[in-house]
Amino acid sequence: MMIRKLTVPARVRPWLMASLLGSGMGAATLDALAQAPAAAPAGVAPAATKESRLAVLRKKTLRDEDFIEAENNRDPFRSYITLFVDKRPTMVKTVPAIFDKFALEELTLIAIVSGNESPLAMFRDPGGLGQVLRRGDYLSKSAARISKILTDRVILEMTEVMATGEQRAIEKAVLVNPEGAQP
Repeated sequence: MMIRKLTVPARVRPWLMASLLGSGMGAATLDALAQAPAAAPAGVAPAATKESRLAVLRKKTLRDEDFIEAENNRDPFRSYITLFVDKRPTMVKTVPAIFDKFALEELTLIAIVSGNESPLAMFRDPGGLGQVLRRGDYLSKSAARISKILTDRVILEMTEVMATGEQRAIEKAVLVNPEGAQP
């Protein structure tokens, strides 16, 4: 195997070594690369190049035009995050819920009146106040809507926001007597 002698700039060596180690090259090749001197322009010593750069930088005078923000002169302290944010106002959907100050878990289904075309369901809040609701009414601050009233339970329809930001509809059953319910 023939090993070529490469000259690698000092600032590139750590990344090059890490990638070569990951690719499975031998340690002898890496040692040879690590000891290789940095490349200098033809006929110029590396120390002279560094000194000449520092001399040019020390002679440079700053003007007001150097601090004006332009396409080729960007302010490094300016935040550009607002360019990537959606500026449309978010639509908050509020519905007129009967128990708008309570969560769904705080409410209790205490009665169902069925036997006619439009059955009724009675829910009670933690304070003891009961309200009669029909199909289509919104129940709590989670905007749960009554979709069906059966003889022993009420089916609620709610929207759930997923991790991707999409909304999906879910149904939840609330029993009249959950302790005495049959499986």
